[in-house]
Amino acid sequence: MKYGIIKDQFGNTHKMAKVILGAFPFGSVMTEEHSFQAMDYYRSQGGNVIDTARIYCEFLENGSGASEKTVGKWIKERGCRSEFYIISKGSHPAISDMLTSRLSGEEINYDVQESLKALQTDYIDLYFLHRDDEKVPVKSIMDSLHEHVAAGRLKMLGASNWRIERILEANEYALANGKTPFVASQIQWSYAYCSKEIFGDNTVMCMDDQQYQQYLKAEIPVLAFTSQAGGLFSAGYQPDLSDIAEKHKKYYCEENVKRYQELLKTCKEKGITPTQACLEYIIDNEANGFAHEA
Repeated sequence: MKYGIIKDQFGNTHKMAKVILGAFPFGSVMTEEHSFQAMDYYRSQGGNVIDTARIYCEFLENGSGASEKTVGKWIKERGCRSEFYIISKGSHPAISDMLTSRLSGEEINYDVQESLKALQTDYIDLYFLHRDDEKVPVKSIMDSLHEHVAAGRLKMLGASNWRIERILEANEYALANGKTPFVASQIQWSYAYCSKEIFGDNTVMCMDDQQYQQYLKAEIPVLAFTSQAGGLFSAGYQPDLSDIAEKHKKYYCEENVKRYQELLKTCKEKGITPTQACLEYIIDNEANGFAHEA
């Protein structure tokens, strides 16, 4: 298991697994038994970071809160809270109304409290705001989050699906006013070309060349979700992707055909699999990248 460093707001270093276990299907799409087996295996391999969220599988019957509850139950039964960095995320818009944000102090507080309850813990190691709304001033957001850090409920803060420009703006305010800054970002990032259009979601932030250069300059760690692009390059397709399956067709474009062919050459030269190559692209990147496929 490879590890990377994330520094908190005090400059303390946290050694975290570069491969993060995404808990999106736990307790819903994946049974509790199988979810426990996945977490047991991850732990046996030296993994120490589990990523969940309040919104995960909200759209499924009995899916609301299932991921956090399953992670919390496993942590409690195994007695391993101190071994793990638990990541959770809140303030996601309602699935039925993605364009109406939930970033008020009351909404942030509600989601934090619900996550703590579901996870059966009194603190969350790294807490992300799941979406942004640039009409909301960073002052009100960072002030609300800081209250939870000051109370010990949240240890570190992150921004998920935010433009890096907004993250830097928020951090500038926080540092100038004695508040807690964001120490990490979580966006979509993989070897495959991805975009808002591919995901059909204008609230998703995908890595591009401009954002990448700013992450390098700012030295902000990036937790990459959908880091394998749903297994696009690991499915054994023909080099021209002419036999691409329905589930991957949204990724089909000239750029991804080109990237796939380059990837196959790299795999042949290095004697590794496409899955390994895509993983290395994130975790061995010049940017401080962490990978998970939630």
